[in-house]
Formats: sequence, structure tokens, C-alpha cells
Amino acid sequence: MFLPAAFILLSLGLASCATPNRASVLPMEFPQIEDKPLPKEVALWLEAGEQSILTPEIIEVSSTIHGRSRRERLWKAVDFVWKNLKYDSWLSYRAFARTSGQLFSEQLLGGCSDYALAQVTLFRALKIPARLVVTANTEWMLGYQKNDLLMSTGHVFIEAYLEDRWYLVDSTYRFLFTDYDLDLKSYPRQEYFYARGRDYWDLGIQNVAGADRVLRKMAVIFEKSMYIAPHYTKRKI
Repeated sequence: MFLPAAFILLSLGLASCATPNRASVLPMEFPQIEDKPLPKEVALWLEAGEQSILTPEIIEVSSTIHGRSRRERLWKAVDFVWKNLKYDSWLSYRAFARTSGQLFSEQLLGGCSDYALAQVTLFRALKIPARLVVTANTEWMLGYQKNDLLMSTGHVFIEAYLEDRWYLVDSTYRFLFTDYDLDLKSYPRQEYFYARGRDYWDLGIQNVAGADRVLRKMAVIFEKSMYIAPHYTKRKI
């Protein structure tokens, strides 16, 4: 199958940012963690989007993951995805197009976009409010302004509600950022906020070409002064 260069380049830049598997160690403080009741506006993020519907298979997976707190269940969910869904770089061209159900059924992920979608859906199945955050890489955007042939590059994070506030999760590199600022549009690894939503289709992104278009539009208006490097505390998941 022939793919235009823009499709291949974005797949390499945005969708294939995966890292090797590693074992997860549960933090010692989990038994002491107490969840607060969910505010109504937060509970809305338990609802699925069209791309992230809870299929019987995903519900069955969630029934095998137990934890007293949302944080403990999140830890185990990340570990489940990394141990049971495999990475295949050849699937990068299908980024943003497959549903969560397809990801769990095929058990193959093509990069950070797939890892984030699989995990955000499993979080919700475990009663953890969660949403995706799509970003564009600042260095790429500045370079694109000088050379519009540069490949589109970005990342996908997850916002998850634990205890009594939102936390930032990097589902690809397995980090939890514990002092996350919702109002700051600058993200770790030189990434800048584009949009947050239940899934990619919720944001109007249905394939690699769609992600390419929105990131390129963003790159044109980006200014270097807009990025303020966050200094978050991070923990390995």
C-alpha cells in the first residue's frame, strides 16, 4: 500500500514513540491512599467517546485488575497494557484510526497514540476519570516555520483524576507527574498543548493525515515565547 510522505513522516514522529517494556513496582504508600468523591464535572470524564467505547473484551480485562484506590488501579492498568499489548512500528500508518476495541482485540499498538488510547479507555473501565491531551513538539514547530518539509512531531499524554485532583500521565514513557498544572499549556519534553478530549475522534482527528493537518496549522502560529518549561516531579509507573 502506497502512503504519501506526510503520512509516513507523521507516523514516525508522533505515533511511534514507544519504549521497551519494564516491570512495574507498586509504591509502598498505596494502602494509605484515600480517594475523595468525584465532583460531577469530573465524573463526566468516565464517559466513553465513539472511538473509546467499552467493549465486552475491555470490560473483561478491567475485571482482572483490582486496587483499593484509583492510583493503584491506574498503576496496574499501565502494567497490563505494557505486558499484554505488543508494539509494532509497522502499524504507525493506522494511528488515530483504530478504536480501543480494535487495539485490545488485535493486541498490537503502533506508538504513543495507540498506547494512550488503550490506557485512557482502560482507566475509565476501572472508574478512573481520564482524557487524552494531544501536543505538538515545540522544536519541530519552530523548524517547520523555516522548512515546511519537516515531519510533523508531537506526543499524547493522559490526564487522570486520582484522589482529589488531576494528574498527568505519560503512558509511553511510563511517568506520573505529581504536581501537574492544568492551566499550563507547556508540557514535558518540549511539547505544547493542542487539545484535550475523550479520544482522537472526539477531537476531529480520525487518521494520520488529520493529525498532520492540525499540527501544521498550530505550528504556523506558534511562538518560542509561548513555551515555559514545566518543572514537574515525576515518578516511574
